[in-house]
Amino acid sequence: MNVGERRPEGGIALFDSGVGGLTVLRHFWETFPDRDFAYLGDMARFPYGTKSRETILRFARENVLFLRTLHPSLIVAACFTVSSQVLPELSQEFPDVPIVGVLEAGARAACRLTRTGSVGVLATEGTISSQAYPAVIGEMTAHSVRVYGQACPLFAPMVEEGVTEGPIAELVARKYLEPFLSVYREVDTIILGCTHYPPLRRTLEAILPDIVFVDPGQELAEELKKAGKTNGSSGNPLPERHFYVTDSPERFVRIGENLLGHPIRELPEVLTLPDPPFLTPFPETSRGFFAKEDGRSAVPDATVLPERREAGGR
Repeated sequence: MNVGERRPEGGIALFDSGVGGLTVLRHFWETFPDRDFAYLGDMARFPYGTKSRETILRFARENVLFLRTLHPSLIVAACFTVSSQVLPELSQEFPDVPIVGVLEAGARAACRLTRTGSVGVLATEGTISSQAYPAVIGEMTAHSVRVYGQACPLFAPMVEEGVTEGPIAELVARKYLEPFLSVYREVDTIILGCTHYPPLRRTLEAILPDIVFVDPGQELAEELKKAGKTNGSSGNPLPERHFYVTDSPERFVRIGENLLGHPIRELPEVLTLPDPPFLTPFPETSRGFFAKEDGRSAVPDATVLPERREAGGR
């Protein structure tokens, strides 16, 4: 990837706190094979699920501020924590580009698939404590569907480390699924309420073979296709795929290739995101965005005062 080139307008941009959102990107690639894509993984601040709502909103703003400069036709918050807690604020603050999340598509699918009227949700602590799924499903069904949430804080780090099958994955999964084996036995449909969780699906299905597991990333891509909201193509014979991270590009590639099911042929550009209260503009030259020799973006750190930058040799 030539990091100095601007992305063609009209592509689809996604962001997540790490590599988990690549499971959403994978579905989008399969559903819209002729579209350009950009993906931002905020590796430096993973995970979002344990952060306060105020911090999550700040991080999400920073992600969107960068992605807007690529002029996409759609931004996907491929992060359940963002989708469940701050998506309305993002849409209000950035009305110039549609921003969609992964929460509601999975909820609609679960409501359609359940036969017992009891749905489970596996998610981060932040998503569970927000009560977002009970609220959304309640609105969709006039509160006729019961929702049982289970926080799974170890799942995302496990997937980041590539531990998706085997004895360790099964041990941790059984711990989190135990309520559905003993207490909430009427649940027949479970939403994978974090983008990191789909790689664990085979392990989860082995423990609960009679349960239907819903992958909201897949549901969202299919919904958008049916609605015709991402019609069009890049116009290029070979659509472009660009990756950006805030840290650990090698780790991103190593784990990300497994989640994508496709090779990531070049290291992603490492960004230093602006701080929204200062709205520091991204520097532009004839080459657009550029990287220093150390591989980091030349975007200044807005949290450092000018006099400190000068003292530090910036």
